[in-house]
Amino acid sequence: MSDRKRLAALLGAPLHRRSPEAWSRLERELGVGFPDEYKEFIDGYGPIRVNGHLHFDHPAHPVWNLEKWVLGQVETYRDLDWVDLSCPDFASEDPRFGGPDQLIPLFGSDRGECFFFKPGDEPRIYVYVGADDDIYRYDVGFTEWLYRYLQGEDMAGPNSSAYYPGPVRFDALPYASKGKGEFWFGPDRPDRAE
Repeated sequence: MSDRKRLAALLGAPLHRRSPEAWSRLERELGVGFPDEYKEFIDGYGPIRVNGHLHFDHPAHPVWNLEKWVLGQVETYRDLDWVDLSCPDFASEDPRFGGPDQLIPLFGSDRGECFFFKPGDEPRIYVYVGADDDIYRYDVGFTEWLYRYLQGEDMAGPNSSAYYPGPVRFDALPYASKGKGEFWFGPDRPDRAE
């Protein structure tokens, strides 16, 4: 089964479809195209919080605006001092953010993590973990990364599993829907084998 089908079975049907034009301005601003699988997820579910701690904004939303968030994160990470990163990609030079061949923020968490991709031929997700002050690389695309993360694998540094038994929970971010405090669940799933 493909990564997209496995993730779709885990999450359930997307709630909406948005126009691809919402991405044009952000992609022009950064000079990079976001991964199609990521855009499909954001267009189908965002803006949303998943399992209480992964936060996904959308480029067309007036409050939870992905463009504003991404550009703010780029500025924040450009200004950090990087010391002793364990990621081999940054052994000889510090990470760079916000342009072609640089790290581009995708989403964040309430656990002090920020998730990035780097444009290029090979799919890769990079995770900055604030508690470790380090960056970890995963050689997978967004869909595989999210599926494995939701299945409880360590996909945000060592000992980072965040498995929640039962169906995936979605929370509408405030002002992201007509109602406040809306939440729902994906399809039932068996608990993972330990």
